[in-house]
Amino acid sequence: MKSLAQHVAAQGADIRPAQQNEIAAAEQTLKMQFSPEYKAYLAQFGLIAYGATEVNGLGIPATSHLNILSAIESLRNGKNYPAQAVPLCEIGDGYYYLYDNQHQKILTWSMINGVVESSGEGLETFLLRVVFDVD
Repeated sequence: MKSLAQHVAAQGADIRPAQQNEIAAAEQTLKMQFSPEYKAYLAQFGLIAYGATEVNGLGIPATSHLNILSAIESLRNGKNYPAQAVPLCEIGDGYYYLYDNQHQKILTWSMINGVVESSGEGLETFLLRVVFDVD
């Protein structure tokens, strides 16, 4: 996540690193094991907000729309929500980017259609592309 950290610092993006106990509590609440990659994201950044782009995470009150605990509640009622996935960000029109902790993949998911695409992109590469438009 070194390149992501450099872009966050250079661009002055807002982050809220999460504490280890907060990460463990979220895993317990959501009944899932976060991947090492996702835990690293949460510990280093918590969430990322830059311009109009907001990436969900932890490090903020559970009632915030950017907190994964709050964001996941309504999404789990959608079609075939992946059991080990957490919401990254809303795309629009009922579509979301999710991070599948079990397979360590980025998913494009729809409330109506379920998973519509699975990307081979890693979390850092995805975040660089979506937040900072880095190819």
